[in-house]
Amino acid sequence: MSSPHLASATAAPADDGVLATPRKVLAAALVMIVAQLAFRAWALNGSWYRFDDANFMSKLMSDGLSADLLFHGFAGHLMPGAFALTAWNFSLDPYAWAYPAVELLILQAVADLGALVFLCSAFGKRRGILPPLAVFLFSSISLPAFLTWGPGITQLPFLAAIFWGSWTHLTYLRTRRFRWALLTMLITLAAIAFGEKAMLLFWPYTVLALGWFATGDILTRVRTVAGRYLPGVLLYGVVSIGSAVAYLTLGAGSSKAAASSDANGFALVTQRFLFESWAPGVVGGPLRWKWIEGNSAGWAEPGAVVSVLAVGVLALLTYELARTRSIALRAWWLVGGIVVIDIALITAIRAGGVGADIALAYRYLTDTIAVTAMALALATLPLLGAVETLAPTRTSAFLDVPKRVAVATAIVTALGLFSSYSYAEGWHDDDNTRRYIDTVRADLADVEEPLPMADGPVPEWMVWGASYPYNQVSRVLRPLSDKMDFPRASTDNLYLVDEDGHIRPAAVDTVRRSVGAVDATPSLDRCTLRVRQTPLQVGLDGGVEGAGWWIRIAYVAGAKDAGRMRVTAGDHSYDVEIEPGFRSLYVRTGEGRFDTVGFQSLTPGSKPCLGGIEVGEVVPFGDPISGPGGED
Repeated sequence: MSSPHLASATAAPADDGVLATPRKVLAAALVMIVAQLAFRAWALNGSWYRFDDANFMSKLMSDGLSADLLFHGFAGHLMPGAFALTAWNFSLDPYAWAYPAVELLILQAVADLGALVFLCSAFGKRRGILPPLAVFLFSSISLPAFLTWGPGITQLPFLAAIFWGSWTHLTYLRTRRFRWALLTMLITLAAIAFGEKAMLLFWPYTVLALGWFATGDILTRVRTVAGRYLPGVLLYGVVSIGSAVAYLTLGAGSSKAAASSDANGFALVTQRFLFESWAPGVVGGPLRWKWIEGNSAGWAEPGAVVSVLAVGVLALLTYELARTRSIALRAWWLVGGIVVIDIALITAIRAGGVGADIALAYRYLTDTIAVTAMALALATLPLLGAVETLAPTRTSAFLDVPKRVAVATAIVTALGLFSSYSYAEGWHDDDNTRRYIDTVRADLADVEEPLPMADGPVPEWMVWGASYPYNQVSRVLRPLSDKMDFPRASTDNLYLVDEDGHIRPAAVDTVRRSVGAVDATPSLDRCTLRVRQTPLQVGLDGGVEGAGWWIRIAYVAGAKDAGRMRVTAGDHSYDVEIEPGFRSLYVRTGEGRFDTVGFQSLTPGSKPCLGGIEVGEVVPFGDPISGPGGED
């Protein structure tokens, strides 16, 4: 997985063979990038908005692109760039996947080209850059975030900035020209604007400076870098500290994350992360995926054999590097720092509520594949222009044999493509969000007037209940508001969206009923409970507490009874229209507790007759409005 012929820091590839010239190396790298982009374009073509994307849609459609959203964040994330671009896409067509798909593919191309530019600048156009480039391009680690909009638009800019920022930073370290430091910080701030995790960019900047552009012990290196690059150190310090303070002040408070895990939880997350996720992913795994109901993303499931083999391969490679190359292991600091931070973040923010298995979700490892590829290059190739650089200490039976390196690279690439293909196929099959929304839109296609709808949560696999109120149908499906109305009261007709996305009539699943002198089948001639202008209280057979219950009230009214009536449930009152005939009135309750329902006629002469009163949750009843049985 590396290149031979590392004898000097400035030597260009001059070996015999297919990749003997810089031009051929560059051509091979570009072919690899085109192949990866073609594969990922196919994967995107079968994708759509999923899970967190519905949160984006709900938040933006409900509240708009406000200053609060841009600068105070959402769910613990500060990402004004991501929200601004998402809002622009939704303004064109909230259900058109083409816009985000093209943008994700462009960002992937930017990251790929950044990797190539960094590798060529850092090590020259030599064939040794192709194995780390292949690891970055074809590992499945970065695929899950790429395939979905929410994680993709926050992590792909970070991924691109790792390479582009490291390239400009490396140029600054070589030249000490301040404009390169300034450009590095502009790239960094652009990535941070799409997601605060991009603040981790300062780790590779630090490792490159201390590890390769200074000598001596760690304190001597720090003094050397601080003295030699003082303007840049001050600039980097201001940007890093300012970014951290801005996030902690503005965005951190928006988190609703579960409580952090304990030390045992940290150990379990570390085990999952290193041995079952990262290590298999680096060498082409995990080969198998586990698809969990209620979670639209697949989780790595390499199995014990694959995990042991992956760790063994990386251990052997590390041993060979330490045995045959000077300062090679220094490169692992680059990976180690990012991995430790990622594990700490997962443990603190996610594992407490979901468990250690959350480390099997590759969307939380996306950045690790970029720094792993960079570290592989630094551990196997001399860094051009560095103060300290790598050199061979003895011949390696693997690293110094080009054909063996090529075979190993081809195997890792093939396995990575297989794992990526398996994930993409599973992702395409689990397209529940798209089916749900397409079903809703199909049912509403012929609706001319907005239907009175009972609001409620969308399925948990679409948006978690912890996102309330942004998991409500009225918010997630806001683009269809011209077809749906969500009233607090409705006469005769009430509909809801079922688990499959069909629009169906709603019925009250009764948990409380009216008691006393109530006629379940009232008539105008014989009325035991008539509503007049004097307030009337009707008792229930038990108390009801909390918002979101529905009350169904049966009544009959003559032509002269048309007018308005006030219904009171607890502290909440509803003024409703009284319509002649036998009617069912549906009223949604507010917060608080009540065990009676109050009535009062607001129109002189209007005296409707009450029938039964039922309180409960609404449930689907009857066929979808699109027809018997609905659509497949």
